[in-house]
Amino acid sequence: MLIEGRNLVKKYGKGEATVWALNHADFDIDKGEIAVILGPSGSGKSTLLNILGGLDQAEEGTLQFGDRHLETMSDKELENYRRNELGFVFQSYNLTPDLTALENVEMTAELSKNPLNTEELMEELGLSKHLNHFPKELSGGQQQRVAIARAMVKNPKLLLCDELTGALDSKSSKEVLALVQKVNEIYGTTIVIITHNEAITAMADRILRIKDGKVITNERNANKLKVEEMEL
Repeated sequence: MLIEGRNLVKKYGKGEATVWALNHADFDIDKGEIAVILGPSGSGKSTLLNILGGLDQAEEGTLQFGDRHLETMSDKELENYRRNELGFVFQSYNLTPDLTALENVEMTAELSKNPLNTEELMEELGLSKHLNHFPKELSGGQQQRVAIARAMVKNPKLLLCDELTGALDSKSSKEVLALVQKVNEIYGTTIVIITHNEAITAMADRILRIKDGKVITNERNANKLKVEEMEL
């Protein structure tokens, strides 16, 4: 088990106005899995991702990553956790516009303790032809590929993906999801994808459904598909 969350609580407001972003949520994710967290807007999935990413903390409960407990980490320890253990990919690509694709990735590699070889990674992710292109010269799908490369060059144990296909058409979505699946297969990276798109669960090893701040199901997927076989 790589990640174990128990009785996680996060709420906003007081009294009758209280909103439970997480309501005693429990979940597990094994090392090397692709886990899809599915839920509608406001269900708590983004809050859960932010807590997993050390960007926010639960008010109650425990969250264990390997042999470490995030709820007891200092701000400095959380900063090191984010820097050394995690890669983030967001719906908005957040690339630096005045840097080329290669420079966007190299910038992150320079800050990492044990980075992957940048050009080899870019080749694996189908970006060799776009190394010297600026973000404005790339399609949405290509920019998301660069964002994935930037997250992966750190050689993270955990890749967190927040609605990574939300801004893409179905063709580009399949290309990006196939890339994520390839990253998992080549590097053994544990990947967590949050989404409201039911179709994406087909590629998962584990499916977590969240509603009103509660993880209502946490199941292994017995019928996992290659992205090429999926309908989006």
